[in-house]
Amino acid sequence: MITKRWVKVGLAAALLLSLGLGAWQALQPDAPAYMTVSPKVRDIKNQVFATGTLAGKVEVDVGAQVSGQIQKLYVKRGDVVKEGDLLCEIDPQIQENNLKTAQAQEKLIAAQIKASEAQLLRDKLEYQRQRELMKTDATSRQELELAQAQYLVSQADLEALQAQYEQAVIAVDDAKTNLGYTQIRAPMDGTVYAVPVEEGQTVNANQTTPTILKLAKLDVMTVETEISEADVVRVHPGMQAGFTILGLQNRSFDAKLVSIDPAPASAEDTTSNSSSVSTTTEAVYYNALLDVDNPDGLLRIDMTANVTITIDEKNGVLAIPLTALRSDDYSGSGTVYALDEDGLVREVPVALGLRDEQFIEVVSGLDERSQVVIGDDVATAEAEALQKGRVPGRFR
Repeated sequence: MITKRWVKVGLAAALLLSLGLGAWQALQPDAPAYMTVSPKVRDIKNQVFATGTLAGKVEVDVGAQVSGQIQKLYVKRGDVVKEGDLLCEIDPQIQENNLKTAQAQEKLIAAQIKASEAQLLRDKLEYQRQRELMKTDATSRQELELAQAQYLVSQADLEALQAQYEQAVIAVDDAKTNLGYTQIRAPMDGTVYAVPVEEGQTVNANQTTPTILKLAKLDVMTVETEISEADVVRVHPGMQAGFTILGLQNRSFDAKLVSIDPAPASAEDTTSNSSSVSTTTEAVYYNALLDVDNPDGLLRIDMTANVTITIDEKNGVLAIPLTALRSDDYSGSGTVYALDEDGLVREVPVALGLRDEQFIEVVSGLDERSQVVIGDDVATAEAEALQKGRVPGRFR
């Protein structure tokens, strides 16, 4: 009986002890749990991103310099032409008539010059004869003066006709040139990428030069892009760049930054004034050009290019997410909150290096075994670290 009673007492005591321990544990506050990350070795690139449009390195709008009806188009879109190839013919009838008129005027003035030269010779001889007669008083001074005046008038008439003849020669040259303009030839090697006119259409070159077709060299393309004012101070001509196009987003095309405009495109807007510029909240962008080789003709005009300009890069460096930084002076120094070997939170100074959009290089202060606090509970860790210096915790 004694043994059974002690067994019951022991069981009751064990039960009470277990319940008490459970209640004590339930009343104890949970140690804070932190989301952490360890530094990892990765490649980091400091890059500038922009969007642009592809264009030919050299583009020419081939226009008509004379008016008339388009008789024949010898090319179509996509044709590759050589310099001097015949592209288009405009009805030459008007220019041919103008040439004939100019040539007839040239012949007329040439005949008048011959007649004037003969008249000049006759007046010269008469003047000389009157001078000889005057020596023997065989003529009057009035006759001598009249002969001299007539001789001078004939000289002036011949000079006027000679000037008119020069004008006539120029008119003939102009007419020949205009007649040549009825045959439009390629000014360079290239590819026809637009033909905005059709055969039978009449073009008028009296006011503006109408565009017959558009020609471009496509073996080298240009990416016309815009760089924001926040990024333009970090890039300069000569930097290597790359871009992707919508149809081949997994392929990067190598390019080179050729130029950056010194002023934004808005500077060419003559309607803006200083007051509107000073109060505007619109972002400012600077036009930039990148060149890319296009030997296989894969790139085409007006394609959209997603541009990446690499400022600096490092491979195989220890890095942490930017979200892990608690302070950053942007001069190579900062701090993070990390767990020590006892699971306690402490603020750790770190030396920082290159950064990209997500990660930053850790030069010193951490290693691959470090546990850096990140996530929404960073504020809690920061407050506790500031209040207590170090607080217990556990990582997950």
